[in-house]
Amino acid sequence: MAARGGSTIGESVGVGHADSPTRRPDTPQALRGTEPAADYGSGMADYRIETVRNGDRDWTARNDRGAEVRIAPADSEGAQPSFTPVELLLAALGGCGGLVVDRTARTVPHDELRITVESVSRPEDDGRVGAVRVSYKVELPGGDTGAAEALERGIRLTHEKYCTVSRTVEHGARVAALGPDGTMLFMGG
Repeated sequence: MAARGGSTIGESVGVGHADSPTRRPDTPQALRGTEPAADYGSGMADYRIETVRNGDRDWTARNDRGAEVRIAPADSEGAQPSFTPVELLLAALGGCGGLVVDRTARTVPHDELRITVESVSRPEDDGRVGAVRVSYKVELPGGDTGAAEALERGIRLTHEKYCTVSRTVEHGARVAALGPDGTMLFMGG
């Protein structure tokens, strides 16, 4: 498969983060510009998701582009089909990895690439996901060691440098929870 664009695998030109929004002055994000709490940072949000309650243990998350995803516990029969919050985290890892591999390994035919993300939590993880495994599966042309090496390099770069979600999960992020009146109720990370 011929390379799309003029850059080589892993070149930093034009790679950026997998889901980096394009900022325009007329977007809802640019017009909104809310001030976060002290010690959290300042300026506009990079990403914004609104989650609204549909009913008991049944929620919908929406972005500013109109996409929606239903969130509920796996055992909530009346709220299916849905994703659990942890499944959404795993989906974000797989989706971010796929979007970045599309850029970092574009010279490798990977139309049939499947990314499986699994988590394992133990009691000592205390309400957190303990370990995550991201598996990439694709049939490459037989004997094409160059394609295999390029794909492996693309996957490494995805997690070492370009996948915002993977790097955030690995390194953590500050989390601030604000009450209805804007009062800081929690800050961690």
